[in-house]
Amino acid sequence: MSNSIVIFSNIGVIISTLMTPQFFADARLGTPKTCVDPQPISQRIALTLTADKKVIKDNKTIFERIAGKAAVKPGDIIKYTVIAKNNSRCPLKNLILKQPIPKGTHYLKDSATAIDGAELLFSIDGGKTFVSKPLVGTEPAPATAYNYLRWKFSGIMPTNAQVKTTYELQVK
Repeated sequence: MSNSIVIFSNIGVIISTLMTPQFFADARLGTPKTCVDPQPISQRIALTLTADKKVIKDNKTIFERIAGKAAVKPGDIIKYTVIAKNNSRCPLKNLILKQPIPKGTHYLKDSATAIDGAELLFSIDGGKTFVSKPLVGTEPAPATAYNYLRWKFSGIMPTNAQVKTTYELQVK
């Protein structure tokens, strides 16, 4: 089992647990049994995370790239973009992208983009469990209670293919 954590500046963290298919875990990545890739599993997928801050310029709403330490204030909206690229010599299966919601921010409802072939799930218990519609008791949890997002891919990701998703957070 190999864990891989990639940190991008002070913007955020992508956590992807990479495991071979014969192990059970809530996050895994594997190659079909008919293909052998000598690369370490941690090098088979490239993860990129970027962040853009929503600003108004000339009466138009745009997103500007955040680099390094960024100044944000309560109410600011940050749009994160996650890109995962298959660098393996083989197709990959069981890819899961998992994103924490950083402290001091909250998820903006319905802002996460759905990706064909991926199930979008949310957690309100620190990433222990994921469901499509979290509940607090018998009531739907407010989006502000979400603390993780997860995209679970059911299909095969071809060699050199990439997937891209976005979501927005608001600074508290």
